[in-house]
Amino acid sequence: MSQEPSPQRIEAYTQALQNAGEAKARLMVSPILPEEEAIFQVIDALHESLEPVEMDATFRAQLKTNLTEAAAREAGHQQIRAAQPPARRSRLPWIASAAALGATATLAGAYAVWRWNWGREAA
Repeated sequence: MSQEPSPQRIEAYTQALQNAGEAKARLMVSPILPEEEAIFQVIDALHESLEPVEMDATFRAQLKTNLTEAAAREAGHQQIRAAQPPARRSRLPWIASAAALGATATLAGAYAVWRWNWGREAA
């Protein structure tokens, strides 16, 4: 019986491999299905070959400055929005609906009068 590898098991294996090492990762997904073995070998090879990269100090400082400025701008925008009175809702949809209903009632009434007059003339 062949089963598809579970994305949750693959994710759990990768997280455990990064945080606790290969032995702990293997224990978490034990038993490893034959369908998953090749995927876990690729994950192991990538983990061994990839090296973590540290951010440059100037990049981190610039990032912190940019994020601080963006947060200050957003706080200012929120204060401006809070100080503004709430926008009035337009009455246009209600007026349009009432006008359509009134026009329909007028047409129905005119049709009823016409039918009544036509019926009286025929009799």
